[in-house]
Amino acid sequence: MDPDICKGCIKIEVARLAIGMQIEALDRPWEETTFSFREFRIRREEELRLLRENCEYAWVDIASAAGAHGLSVETPIECATACAALAEPVDFNVEMARAELSWGSARAQSWRILEAVDMGEPIQVDAVKAVVKDCVDSILRNPSALLWLTRIKFQDDYTAEHSLRVAMLSIALGRELGLPAVELEEIGVGAMLHDVGKLKVPSEILNKPSALTDQEYAIMKSHAMEGYTLLASQAGVPVAALEVALSHHERLDGMGYPRGLSAEGIPFYARIVAVTDAYDAISSDRVYSKGRSTLESLRILFKAANSHFDEQIVSAFIRLIGLYPSGEIVEMTNDEVAIILGAPPCNRLKPRLLRVLGADKRRCPEKLIDLADSTFDAMGRPYAIRQVCSSGAFGVDIEAYRRRGLIQINGA
Repeated sequence: MDPDICKGCIKIEVARLAIGMQIEALDRPWEETTFSFREFRIRREEELRLLRENCEYAWVDIASAAGAHGLSVETPIECATACAALAEPVDFNVEMARAELSWGSARAQSWRILEAVDMGEPIQVDAVKAVVKDCVDSILRNPSALLWLTRIKFQDDYTAEHSLRVAMLSIALGRELGLPAVELEEIGVGAMLHDVGKLKVPSEILNKPSALTDQEYAIMKSHAMEGYTLLASQAGVPVAALEVALSHHERLDGMGYPRGLSAEGIPFYARIVAVTDAYDAISSDRVYSKGRSTLESLRILFKAANSHFDEQIVSAFIRLIGLYPSGEIVEMTNDEVAIILGAPPCNRLKPRLLRVLGADKRRCPEKLIDLADSTFDAMGRPYAIRQVCSSGAFGVDIEAYRRRGLIQINGA
């Protein structure tokens, strides 16, 4: 069955089926099975056994797949027990101290990867796996800490910093999708290594401020195959990392590269990294474009869902990041500038803010604002957000405010 026919469903292996899931379609004609109905809810172990004996895959209603395991999202389902950490996160401020150590180690490792490739030396894959595991552990305790650090954009080598941020975003997205820790580690390693092929692309093409010629674009696109070839020659690189390096620029509509894969032909981890890779690229300053705000970046991803990107993965990513994520800089309707501290799950459109600049865009005494409580400014006007700004807008250094103890974030 073509999955496009079954809207609101996901295709999963029968080994991952569970009691409570609503079967919408099987991978073979119904008359070849022993089931009486085309669609049914799994209620007994006997039904599970028959499904596993007769089929390889089934299409399952997304809501029932999530509900069967107490999850809020939609893919590989064995994650129910592995992701119990979703329930009660460690306090953000407690986790941040550990997250900074994990981030620092991973950042140093991302630079060592590029240095090794540049010098023709082997990548220390075990070292990459070790730092990724530390980051996975941090994200399972509370993803907000490392996600906060991804918002700090260093003006260093884009490939190294980009790969680090994509790794953290991919691990957090995998957690949001309910993947177990071992799979989060595989995704993290793949994301850390996904762009190593760019070291084979001339810097004048990588950093060209104007549009690429057709010939230059062809060379740029070669980085996917170059990365795959390079990693395939290294000992200990997981197969998943090879798939991510090769396929993270494939598109659901078959218009991607290098192989023109489409839909289910694109490896699952590559579909995850495709979303986080695009998001970080869109939201970062490049030599040829200014980084977009989080809200603009998410809108671009949403519009490209089902053509470029997997719709379910994009939806999960939007839930993960949120419309008003912690650390975002916003301009208010009274021209003041604030940093978003977070929003309660029950009222995500009314975040808490820290006012840091006055209407003249100069520093002023900080003020806590809770939009859910109808806070008013000095003129008696209710605070409201005019626009979400890009990272570093108006010279606001969000990390400086956190280090002063002015940023307090609760929850995950």
